[in-house]
Amino acid sequence: MPIIRKAEPEDAERIVEINIDSWKDTYKGIFPDRFLLSLDNKRETSVEKCRENIDEYVVAVDEKKDNKIVGFARIGINKKEYPEKYGEIYSLYLDKKYKNKKIGTELVNFCFSLLKDNYDHCLISTLEENSANEFYKKIGGKNIGQCEFELQDQQYKENLYLYDFME
Repeated sequence: MPIIRKAEPEDAERIVEINIDSWKDTYKGIFPDRFLLSLDNKRETSVEKCRENIDEYVVAVDEKKDNKIVGFARIGINKKEYPEKYGEIYSLYLDKKYKNKKIGTELVNFCFSLLKDNYDHCLISTLEENSANEFYKKIGGKNIGQCEFELQDQQYKENLYLYDFME
């Protein structure tokens, strides 16, 4: 099982690589192809943004593969206009070779352990077409409705999951 740890600035390039590859794979047929193909052109800018916000990231590292980062999550205060006692996992992506190996669950649990220090609840949203919906339900997420995500002037529906730390 990979080690889960807080991200460091030198992790930014691999985080962005996983992010772009995951978007191209996960959202093919959902987001416009032109947009997905343009992600590579934003790589350098994305790496800089990631480095600037590196304290919001956690990574899964495979020690057996030269400490290669195989997944990441990004966390913080919620961006959904909920009260300030609600944290959020903004993103969670794995290298596709490492899916279905419980690494996503380990990342979420690590994120929860960090968020519990400052928040009573955690929100996670994902596009309604995303296969990750089953994962978020399986790990105890309560679907509390939908929210919208805008990309290039187009609205997409997301399912919103709640996790309570108070229990």
